[in-house]
Amino acid sequence: MFEAVEVETLDFYTGQQEPRRFYWKNRWWTIDDVIDRWYEGYADETRVPMRYFRVRTLEGGVFILRYNQLFDRWALLVKERL
Repeated sequence: MFEAVEVETLDFYTGQQEPRRFYWKNRWWTIDDVIDRWYEGYADETRVPMRYFRVRTLEGGVFILRYNQLFDRWALLVKERL
């Protein structure tokens, strides 16, 4: 499940770009490295364009962030524990 988060990005002339840090669980997490990135929905006009980033934080955590281009919103993949 994805949870809405605030993300600060490295912005270039094209707008929302690479995430630099995100606010989750009442604190800022600084991104040390973008491990991977992928896109969906850009080739199909019936789908919402999304950008995904697998990132590693300075604390060593690995997270997946998603950018929804239609709504200009970021979300964090949160895995529920059973």
